[in-house]
Order: sequence, then structure tokens, then C-alpha cells
Amino acid sequence: MISVKSTTGEVLREHLSWTTPSSMARSDPDTFFESFTALARCLRAMAAREYATFEVGSTQARFLRHIGRNGRTSQADLARATGTDPTLTGRALETLIERGWVRRERSEADRRQYALELTESGHRTRKRVEDARKRLIERVVAELDERDLHDFERISKKLLTAFEGTLDESTEP
Repeated sequence: MISVKSTTGEVLREHLSWTTPSSMARSDPDTFFESFTALARCLRAMAAREYATFEVGSTQARFLRHIGRNGRTSQADLARATGTDPTLTGRALETLIERGWVRRERSEADRRQYALELTESGHRTRKRVEDARKRLIERVVAELDERDLHDFERISKKLLTAFEGTLDESTEP
């Protein structure tokens, strides 16, 4: 397991120099990319730690959130909507079904497919997932001022627009 505290500390120590005003002319692209990937690892580890307190993985949390927001959905639609490999979707769903959080029934519209929906217990677990996610968001946002948030949103949109369509939706980096 990744230690969030050590990862965060390493990121700060390793990359603090490139964020100082003296180096604002042009940062090293490798350092930028390393910082970006370290941040992604740190956020995934923080989310995993939050969800682990009630034995839910990040993929399962994403599924609970999606099904809870969208109601009945097919397994194929869930995989597409969450950008998850169909095989991984099936395995993660089996766990959610075994725990009694998701119900899988034959679709009335197409008897070849199954419709997924949350059970009462699944709705309660989804609420815990949403609360954990909210705590994580609050923790991250507390470290940033309004300008930081605006800059990050602007940069994220720019990069996402530039790379739109380049990643196969069934794979995760």
C-alpha cells in the first residue's frame, strides 16, 4: 500500500524547486509529468484508504456511485460509463452482488441482458462512498486557494481537450 503521507512529502521535497518564482520561465517537462503522476498516485491512495474503512475498492465505489445516480443500467453500459474493462466490471460486480449491494435481474426490454440496480444495503453503502469522497474532496480543496482551483481547472480542461479521444475508454492509465 502507498503511504499517502510519505508520497505527499516526497512529492513536495522532490518538486518544490520547480514551482518557485526563479524557475517560472519554463519548467522541466519530465519534472512536471512526474509531479502530475505522483499527485494521481497520491489521490488514488487517499481514496483507497477512505473506501477501505468499509471494505470497498475504488472501482466498486465508482460502480456504486454510477448505479446510484443513474438507476437501472446494464453491465455493458456501466463498463462504458465508468471507463472500466468489461472483464474487470464483471468481477467487481460479482463482489457487489455477493455482498448484497447490487441486484442483477434480466432486462425486461432485452431478455439477453441483465439490469443492475442498488439494493437498500447498496444505497446505504453508496451513501458511505459519497461521504468518503466528500471528505477527500474537502481535504484536497482545503490546500488550495481560489486561484489554484481556477488554474488547475483551466489546465485540466486544456489537457483533456487536447487529448480527447486518444485513450481507449475501456482502459485506465
